[in-house]
Amino acid sequence: MQLDEKNLTCDSDWLTTAQVAKLTQTSQNFWEKLRVRGYGPKYSRVGNRPRYRRADLEQWLENRSARSTAERGAK
Repeated sequence: MQLDEKNLTCDSDWLTTAQVAKLTQTSQNFWEKLRVRGYGPKYSRVGNRPRYRRADLEQWLENRSARSTAERGAK
């Protein structure tokens, strides 16, 4: 999955949960659940707010790539 740069309103390498949700066309709740369960990309906290580094998000998405549904179970 390639990130859509046109939807990003910030030039920073660090993205908020809202920005990540918008870029990936998912909900913020999805990313909150991934953080709680430890399944999402690496993140850092700035104060009490999580921030995702763009490179970590792209790597996480790349690692989850599959050509078929059979590949998902093999990882």
